[in-house]
Amino acid sequence: MTSRIGSPSTPRSWWSEVGHFLHLAWSDTSNLDLAANLVAEAQARGFAPVQAMEQAWLGAKGPRPLAVHHPAGEQLLVLGDLFDALDGNRTPIPTHGDDADRARLLIRRYWGRYIGMFRTPHGQVRQILRDPSGAHECAAWRHEGVQIVTSELSEWLLNSAAPPVQIDWDVVGGLLRDPINATAASPLIGIRVAEAGDLTDLNARRTTPLWRPVEFTASITSSPREAAARLRERIDGCLAAFAKVIERPGVEVSGGLDSAIVAGAFQAGGATPHLWFNMFGPFAEGDERRFVRTLGDRLGFEPHCVQRAIRPMTTEGFEVTARGPRPGVNGRDYSFDTAVAEACREAGVDALLTGKGGDGVFFQMGVPDIFTDVLRERGLGAVFSPALPQLARWTRRSTWSLLHTALSTPRRAPLDRSARMPSIFNPESVSHDPETALHPWLHGLEEIPPAKRLQIESVAAGLAYQSQCRRTEAVDLIHPLLAQPVVELALGLSVPLLTDDGRADRRLARAAFADRLPPEILHRRSKGEMTAYFGRQAAASIPFLRDHLLEGRLAARGLIDRGRTEALLDPDRLLWKGSVPDFTMAAVTESWVRRWEGIGAGV
Repeated sequence: MTSRIGSPSTPRSWWSEVGHFLHLAWSDTSNLDLAANLVAEAQARGFAPVQAMEQAWLGAKGPRPLAVHHPAGEQLLVLGDLFDALDGNRTPIPTHGDDADRARLLIRRYWGRYIGMFRTPHGQVRQILRDPSGAHECAAWRHEGVQIVTSELSEWLLNSAAPPVQIDWDVVGGLLRDPINATAASPLIGIRVAEAGDLTDLNARRTTPLWRPVEFTASITSSPREAAARLRERIDGCLAAFAKVIERPGVEVSGGLDSAIVAGAFQAGGATPHLWFNMFGPFAEGDERRFVRTLGDRLGFEPHCVQRAIRPMTTEGFEVTARGPRPGVNGRDYSFDTAVAEACREAGVDALLTGKGGDGVFFQMGVPDIFTDVLRERGLGAVFSPALPQLARWTRRSTWSLLHTALSTPRRAPLDRSARMPSIFNPESVSHDPETALHPWLHGLEEIPPAKRLQIESVAAGLAYQSQCRRTEAVDLIHPLLAQPVVELALGLSVPLLTDDGRADRRLARAAFADRLPPEILHRRSKGEMTAYFGRQAAASIPFLRDHLLEGRLAARGLIDRGRTEALLDPDRLLWKGSVPDFTMAAVTESWVRRWEGIGAGV
């Protein structure tokens, strides 16, 4: 017996509303009433039908239209932005064959912000490919024979077709020990969650890694001129592609270099943004409006500037960060998150582009390890380079200290991230294996030079910008500098090349876009300083943090140290010691745990 739910099958390419998608599939032995009810409820809640088959249904909703692609026959369904590769690769993808081989070809033939589904002729999803940028979440499970694949773990869906979900406390402990793991495996057991760059088999406990940053670290050029030209071409290509598919874009302009590069390239690609958003701090060191206005004069726009308010944290403020398959660290600064979402709704924009990720891609980090990379690439002649004293000034180290660090750093060494452990985490609370605890993108870096390693760590951490928050619910949040073509190119440019042997941060990026940027931004070396703002906001939130953390599930499980937490929840410490990120990370994770235990994940 078969059941037709929804309308007839749609054409090969169709546009509907997107932001979230829901794919349902069933068989003759499934609960057909459940399938019909899920389709009806989805449409009642705003999911527009995109594709309907005899035993499958796809719906989408949200601020931007969803492109539905079939790049290799009807059984490979790709949802989202899919663009031709910028290197000219036009290799066709076979319509049949091994899913992993076809997925590898898809990653090389295209780039974008997408979820790929390899389906059976009846519409059952066999495997899921999440693009390397991790732009969209994708979770899957079965309930009474109905297969559910979705980007949105909403209350109504979980109530109607609850998965047999549990919390893996070792994974929770792992992401508290090293917050970069909040972009890795989900702590949920019972739901399959796709990870960026992976092919996830829904019929077996198997995941095939298809894209890893380390694969692109081989040097592609040693010429600064060629590197600058290729960097500009790659970024311009990505922004031009986005300009063609976004109807009402907005751009976030911080006053810094990275967002200015994105703004200039987006405009050069033919875009006409409807919103140029800037949020400035309440104190002078965090007010970058003069740089934003200078950029506006150059590009011809009037910025919409909003001042940050010091608002105490609340339980409600973190609710949205708990709705995804992992804690939504992108919403930790919820005062900013709320203001941006409101501005986007008021302006009617359907996508907001940011400069997030530029610090890592262009290499902004002033660390002594830069000279280690320089010495390995240039040889002993680097000791006599005029760049060495400039790097010493940048890093506030002596030249002898830099030389000692470089000479004492082994050429092969395991990656040690123990220094990233938050101050309030209890390391004795969960078992710890340094190798298995590493983020999957950080394996195999033993022979990578230390500054290049740091760039890879930054790229992996950038996946957090895709996690659920108020902005992602209001608008399609796009980070072009973390697009696959940009990241792959930047990984193939050595840190000495990116920094001109350590003379200055993001030196290559500055050279590549010098003609588009006002001198005030091009030659700017400082960044807006928000430490005082975050310290004051955390100090104003001490009553909430005490209750939320000291009386919460993480403390009950021993994952955070009650004594250290209570001692650090002191106004002076929060204002001057800089431990605020530890508390917001714990608060987001606590909210996430409470939400999933409330759904039925249990202890």
